[in-house]
Amino acid sequence: MTSPWYGSASLPLGSRRPVPELVHDLVRAVDDGEYVHVVPMSPTAVRPFVLPDASYRELFTATSHLLGLLRRTLLEAAPTAAARIAALRADEAVYPLVMEGQIEEDYATWSARPDLVVDAEGPKFLEFNIGSGLGGVVDTSLHSAAWTEGFGGAALAPFHGADPLAVRADALVRAVEDLGAKPAVAVVGTTRDLKGSRPHRYWDVQLEPLRRRGVEAEFFEPEDLLEGIGKPSGLRYEVGLRHFTIPEWRTLGIDLSPLRTALDSGLKLLATQTAYLIANKKVLAWVSEGRPWMTALDREAVERYLPWTRVVADRTTTWRGGTHEIPRLLLERPEEFVLKPAIGMSGQNILLGRACDERLWRNTVRDATVNGDYIAQEYVQPSPYPMEFAEGEGPGTFEAEVFPVFSPFLFDQRPAGCMVRHLPPGHGGVVSVHGHRALSSVAFSGG
Repeated sequence: MTSPWYGSASLPLGSRRPVPELVHDLVRAVDDGEYVHVVPMSPTAVRPFVLPDASYRELFTATSHLLGLLRRTLLEAAPTAAARIAALRADEAVYPLVMEGQIEEDYATWSARPDLVVDAEGPKFLEFNIGSGLGGVVDTSLHSAAWTEGFGGAALAPFHGADPLAVRADALVRAVEDLGAKPAVAVVGTTRDLKGSRPHRYWDVQLEPLRRRGVEAEFFEPEDLLEGIGKPSGLRYEVGLRHFTIPEWRTLGIDLSPLRTALDSGLKLLATQTAYLIANKKVLAWVSEGRPWMTALDREAVERYLPWTRVVADRTTTWRGGTHEIPRLLLERPEEFVLKPAIGMSGQNILLGRACDERLWRNTVRDATVNGDYIAQEYVQPSPYPMEFAEGEGPGTFEAEVFPVFSPFLFDQRPAGCMVRHLPPGHGGVVSVHGHRALSSVAFSGG
């Protein structure tokens, strides 16, 4: 049964282009992105996800509130970055790009994208991706523009939403001004892991909004960064957009030393290294369990939006009104829980207890109890969303239920559009583009 949170109003289709034309233009429009080269748009949806305005706005207000709780929880866990890493029992080598000074904390939650599902009662936040190496920003921007055009343009489309690239560009302009830096931004990333025939276009579409705002902007591979920003003479770029994650770059064999040198020379990379500490799922577990300083409003938000989440450890906790030993609870009730690495991405090594091999589940619980590197989260039964898909290459369509994961973007606390991913109709499991072949789309407000 679908959730009332989705609303019941039908989307007006009067301005929609003919289905074959719409599908052709959608696929062509997102070619500069990443995901269409990982998972083809098949079957192709012929409308976006459209929510009541109150539900759409709730995505961002709830994200902002929970993000603040996560930030405070991590920062109050210990006084320094090194001590916070120790409190998380994390590997210091995974966090090599800490900057000196207040900037490290001030810009820690500058860029965020949670992943959430909707159950019968409303949104439930499963995790927070924090830092500017977020997936889906470009794809969501391209999808948003394509859907708007596919429904007759901004004046006719029966929905609206923000463009994440535009909102992020505005946030970078503010950061440059607030930091007293030159109006220039170095976008740091790599084409090594991008598919498609024109990987540089992925970066070009990120530079264009900055240049339109009068900001000099250039893309740099890590090995070109020092020369590009002006080393060893004066810095041409004092602010950079950090569009990568350390685990991904280590997998690719990328040397991080040029970035460390750039930071030591005065380059300020946003978001900061502390963002990735806050994104550690142990922090989400701490928030779920509650902190002494939380207000009644904070606790209400946690109760409403976060599923029960705990660090897997040899200790007791409360669950559904009772006191339980965590390992024993997980072994006796696997169908109620999901196991996730505290540091992970793209759905890697996530285990759904109700679908997991019994031996694998048992061994993972055992190892996690010893190592303290997993969280357990109560399984959330998502509500289906009715979606319309193109049927073949003609004008026909069919309707099928999907189970979407919503991912609203916040840049500098401003709403910046919402990515959606879902498995094809009839499929179940972990929803991720990389490794699980989820389809991507966007959510709009219909208000």
